[in-house]
Amino acid sequence: MSFALLSLYFLAGSVLLLFIALWVRRISLRSVAPALGIALLALVLLTAIFDNVMIGSGLFAYAEKTLLGVRVGLAPLEDFSYPVSVVFFAPALWWLAGGRPPGAPAPARSVEQQPAAKTTAAKTTRKGL
Repeated sequence: MSFALLSLYFLAGSVLLLFIALWVRRISLRSVAPALGIALLALVLLTAIFDNVMIGSGLFAYAEKTLLGVRVGLAPLEDFSYPVSVVFFAPALWWLAGGRPPGAPAPARSVEQQPAAKTTAAKTTRKGL
């Protein structure tokens, strides 16, 4: 199996999960697109930097027959599919687990959920110590 095919499976699953989470939680893609875009830009940039450093230092190498041949510096294009997948997968999993999307108001607290008032305990002294 090539890295491109494996990457395609990860990307398709992540995008599908993202759209399921948006639909289930009734989140507008327009409301979360800026946050996803910033995360995507940051992860792709970090991947470009650190993959090139790691490949250049000889930490790992790829079998050329499993790659498409397109590179960004020393990093193969397929390496960028994993951070892209994470940008879609991680928020989707968070929202499906009940996390709040960006910009959503915090849920109102009921009286039972309010923090208890702090009470000061009476100081006791021990004689003879």
